[in-house]
Amino acid sequence: MAVTGVAVLILLAAMASGWMLRALLLRTLRTRHPREFEALGNPSARHLSSMLPRHNEMHVQFWKYLWEGKVFLLKDDLATGLAWAALTSDVTLVASVVLLFWSAWK
Repeated sequence: MAVTGVAVLILLAAMASGWMLRALLLRTLRTRHPREFEALGNPSARHLSSMLPRHNEMHVQFWKYLWEGKVFLLKDDLATGLAWAALTSDVTLVASVVLLFWSAWK
């Protein structure tokens, strides 16, 4: 039972930190790299958290931009740090879901 509780807490923390880090990364791109931000379609944190079909392409485009490592080509320490933290948050989220399923299966 304790493992399930820990998994849920990690899951919630990873979801919240991932959203916050993406919002900060978007703000950094908007202010420091406006051409990159415009190429992504001028997304906002609200667009990326939306489940509306009209925002799906923007969400996928930003996700690919982050996970393909294009943000690291900017040579901006702040953007790089935020991107690494967001990617780490994603990996933590997946690991917590696996832990949650494992504890439920056990």
